[in-house]
Amino acid sequence: MNNFVFDPSSKFLDPEKILFAAGLSQGQTIADLGAGSGFYTLAAGKITGDGGVVYAVDILDTALDHVAAEGRLKGLRNLKTLRADLEQANSCSTIPTGTVDCVIMANITHQIRNPAALFTEAYRILKTGGKLIAIEWNDQPGPIGPPAADRMPSESLQKVAKQTALKDAGTLATDSYHYGLMFIK
Repeated sequence: MNNFVFDPSSKFLDPEKILFAAGLSQGQTIADLGAGSGFYTLAAGKITGDGGVVYAVDILDTALDHVAAEGRLKGLRNLKTLRADLEQANSCSTIPTGTVDCVIMANITHQIRNPAALFTEAYRILKTGGKLIAIEWNDQPGPIGPPAADRMPSESLQKVAKQTALKDAGTLATDSYHYGLMFIK
């Protein structure tokens, strides 16, 4: 039994704040790998505006349909959905090599059996100087998120990123349930 007490006054992730802190701006090309419900995709679409492109990449058609519908409701015309199995090499083959300013990987690495393939694909699509933002569940057991044993510690994530030739670019402020890391190609 854990001694964690949920504090309802504690703030949860603010995707726009995190993406602004990471340097996202109008006109950029973004790829949200493992987009899920579009928590970060929709925020990135708002930030990058009509001159930008945001790829929502997920294996589930239902998730991509939801993101597309939410994007339409919010008037975001810069979202593109892409169904892909991120466990596979070259999973985002329709995204040209070296064209993405920022890759977002949020709460996905704990679900991936082969994180090296995911990071290799992220590296491939990033421009030189492009950023990878990784937001993951921290190692503190809590009322939300995957079991603590399934979470990827920040040290492990950093190791995989380094093996992919990504360079550490610091941390991002998140919330009490997550950690945020940034890397540069």
